[in-house]
Amino acid sequence: MNKKIVIDWLLVVILSIIWGSSFILMKKSLIKFSYFEVGAYRLIISLIVLVPFLPSVIKNLKKKHLLPIFIVGIIGSLLPAIFFAKSQLHVKSALAGMLNSLTPIFTLTISVLIFKRSWNIYNLIGLTISLAGTFILLNPTNVYDLNIKYTSPIILATLFYAISINTIRERLKELKPIEIAAGSSFAASIIPFIYIFGSNVNTKINHIIINFTHFTYLIILGLVCTSFAIILFNNLIKRTNALFASSTTYLIPVFAIIWGLIDYEKLDINELIGISIILIGVYTMNSVQNKI
Repeated sequence: MNKKIVIDWLLVVILSIIWGSSFILMKKSLIKFSYFEVGAYRLIISLIVLVPFLPSVIKNLKKKHLLPIFIVGIIGSLLPAIFFAKSQLHVKSALAGMLNSLTPIFTLTISVLIFKRSWNIYNLIGLTISLAGTFILLNPTNVYDLNIKYTSPIILATLFYAISINTIRERLKELKPIEIAAGSSFAASIIPFIYIFGSNVNTKINHIIINFTHFTYLIILGLVCTSFAIILFNNLIKRTNALFASSTTYLIPVFAIIWGLIDYEKLDINELIGISIILIGVYTMNSVQNKI
């Protein structure tokens, strides 16, 4: 087997394990911290790790990179971190991981509609299958269904991920993965820094000390699931293509479900059927080599 393909899929597996574990970490940290604090602390911790690489970003960053970096930072990191945490106040960690599988659907759609990338019949068939799986997964009984209400931020977050993935691929080709990670992390951390250090700093520090056991979940989220994973993911995007990179969602639900079961979460039959159909759709979208 081609060595490059082996490395590409190894990166996919590693990222899937890391991100598949992030949902249970958010769930545990939300016991003692607000959803905004979970998102904010996670991003600040990530930036602290990446600070040594900021000089390289400043050196190589051009004016044309500024807007894409902020798009990746705000839309690809800050908003999804907050939206996922907010939803997980009401949504099971396993279901959050399943919904993350919508990322390739949006990635394909944006790459075709906005960036005018080519598409084929398999992309269209896969997209249709995945949308059907999404409907089954969410199982809406009516437009006021609470499941839809609380999962909507996650669905929006996957759309933001797709925008970020395409932006990296199309607008930040000249930068190294570590530079993209550091630059976007800085952009994503501006609002969290203002929130955390703007007022009542001593109160926030005392809250962290008192609940340090749950803060360790945020440390892992920041160090491993954010900074380290972003570097790997940016590298994967540059090595392959936007759609293949978003295919980490094949395995993310598997690890999210495993952690959910360990934490005694109950899985509904419509969730298992829905996620299976979504993944079949994602596989179909990737079944023919394309240049998206």
